[in-house]
Parts: sequence; structure tokens; C-alpha cells
Amino acid sequence: MKHSNMYKLSVQQWSPFKGCKFGCPYCKKSFQAQAKRQRKRCPQCYTFEPHEHEKSLGQALKRTGFMQFIFTCSLGDISFCPTDYLNKIVDRIRHEPTKTFLLQTKNPATFNRVKFPANVILGITLETNRDDLCRGVSKAPPPSKRVADFIQVQHHQKSITIEPVMDFDLDAMVTMIEQINPVVVWLGYDSKRSGLPEPSLEKVHQLQWELFQRGYAVLPKTIREAR
Repeated sequence: MKHSNMYKLSVQQWSPFKGCKFGCPYCKKSFQAQAKRQRKRCPQCYTFEPHEHEKSLGQALKRTGFMQFIFTCSLGDISFCPTDYLNKIVDRIRHEPTKTFLLQTKNPATFNRVKFPANVILGITLETNRDDLCRGVSKAPPPSKRVADFIQVQHHQKSITIEPVMDFDLDAMVTMIEQINPVVVWLGYDSKRSGLPEPSLEKVHQLQWELFQRGYAVLPKTIREAR
């Protein structure tokens, strides 16, 4: 089994905004579990209610090297972040032009609220191309809308996280990714036993190969046999 290398590329998780209302089951066992450790310090972290952590805006941030980044607002989804506060986060990023930041969401239409500087990678989670599989799993916009909205975002560095991967249609999935034209794709299975409809390992390898053939950088996360 190969395990996640995303956090090896992430030199720091910086969360001046936390929380989400999309209710994805795998998040409860990962990001929400991390946030719950702050129960005594912040009740909103414990409930994962979207909220600001303004003190973190002044937090010291580490240097980033080649292909490294600071995973920004990693414990939440910025689509729930008020625009005025999101601008404060972006202002801090602008004052760190030698560092690279990753901002990821399941609602990429939110990216159009502000102008992001060149040292930001904008990313989406795209577990599948099938809207029907997501309806019973998440309150986030369906994959088709995420892709359509992300295409409209005018930014030169985009990424896609296909994790936790759910069953997909190979040709349609490849087409969606080509339309976005990301600088990097992370690909991996659910590591939290959330009972998702998973594709076969052979199909995941096919997707990986098709993307390699088209020149995309595909970084494997948790790779194993389907459950």
C-alpha cells in the first residue's frame, strides 16, 4: 500500500479560517477529528462550525521549496469564509511572495470572489465524475458543477485532488481533468473506511496511466485494493 505524500509536500498547515458545512463522512474522520482536539480552546472547532481564527493571520509561516506549499485553511472550506476576511488572508499571502500556498475547496465558484496572487495554487476535490454518487455523500456542489465553475476561474496554477476516489467513468473523468488542465493531480483511496463506492485498483491505475500519457503530474496518495 502506498500512503499519502501530499503532506510531505505541505510544509505547514495554516488555518486562519476553519470549519465546513458540506458534511462529508470521510472529513469527520480526518480534518474534523483534528479540529476536535481544540475543544477546550475553541468550541467552534469542536463543532466544525465555519469561523475565523484571526490570530493565525500573524502566524509565522515556513519557507517553501520546489513543489512545496503551505496548505491554507486546511481545516475548513473557504466557500464559507466571508469575503472581507478572505481578502485579509489573501493580503497576508501577497506579503509572502517567495512562498507557495495551496487553497482547496469543493465549491470553486467561491474563488471568483477575490483576486489571488501568482504564488497560490487553487485546488478542488473531485472524487468522481458521477453526480449521482455524490448526492448521498456530500452537500457540496456535484462534480459537474465543480468542474464547470473551476474552468471559469482565471488562474494559472490549478490542482485536483481525487481523494477519496469513488467509482468513475474513465473517459469522462479524463476529459474533466483535461478541461481544468491542472499543474498537479493527487490520486488516492479513502484511508478512513467511510464505506464509499470505490473503483477497482485496475481502473485507478488506468486513470493514472491516461493522465501520465497526457503529461500531467500525478502524485499517488493511499493506493490499495478496492474495498
